[in-house]
Amino acid sequence: MKTIDVINVTKTYGEKLALNDVSMSVTGGEITAILGPNGAGKTTLLRIVTTLIYPDRGEIRIMGQDPFKSKEVFKKVGYVQELPNLPPFMTGRELLEFSAKLKGANREEIHRVLDLVDMKENANKKIAKYSKGMIQRIALAEAFLGDPEILIMDEPNVGTDPVLNLKVREVLMEMRRGGVTVLMTSHELEEVKRLADKVFFIYRGKVFFEGTTEELVMRFLGVRVILETRDRESLISALKGLEYVKGLEESNGKFVIELQKDEREELLRELVLRGVRIKAFYLDQDLEEAYERAIREAGAR
Repeated sequence: MKTIDVINVTKTYGEKLALNDVSMSVTGGEITAILGPNGAGKTTLLRIVTTLIYPDRGEIRIMGQDPFKSKEVFKKVGYVQELPNLPPFMTGRELLEFSAKLKGANREEIHRVLDLVDMKENANKKIAKYSKGMIQRIALAEAFLGDPEILIMDEPNVGTDPVLNLKVREVLMEMRRGGVTVLMTSHELEEVKRLADKVFFIYRGKVFFEGTTEELVMRFLGVRVILETRDRESLISALKGLEYVKGLEESNGKFVIELQKDEREELLRELVLRGVRIKAFYLDQDLEEAYERAIREAGAR
């Protein structure tokens, strides 16, 4: 089931084309991440999805409804904006109480989300006194209020520490198991690799790639298998004559085998049959390198 649909969306700011005929579908119950360099159009897209700005052309559907006409749909949506601009005159608790009324959530929900982001002790302080990390925690708590069916998050890890990142990751994975849909942007590629079922790579306002993180790596790095073994000579001998093996590199005691196509199962079978004792065998998942190559390739077009 498609929970969010972006249909041929275009947006300009003066002469700058921020989004160029962008279309994407976000599947219900999955975590979808939008990747791309600064200025690619990620935040603009999320602001259009959440109706904070209008597109010049195109349509948005959330659970089949036009959110620009049916604001009721946002009772089921939690949103974290990049660098949240929260009212400084309110306390964190007052903000959550106000949001809870809008979402129809009860007071116990407020206690739960405050505990979730470890902000119980600071909930009664004015937001004006909060650090950047505390503001992000309260923004996350507000998004988690009311058992949302959809979470839209623009750089949710900005200003957070590793402990909170781990907790948020656990919360998002639990929500996904419960059928919640998550659409997020992030520059934290390790978090994306751990969480995302699907990614969209945007460059200069256009969708340049869509697929899983594994498919992104294979698309821009090729199929690279990392193998650990002490049988160096046996490995080199076994790889000779395998037509799908494109190259072999040795680095830090590990062997990187580049394949012309995805023949991982066949390669492993051949190596075992030829007596190579294998300690580890896994796909190279260097998302950071793949991301950098995607930027270079997109920029060359």
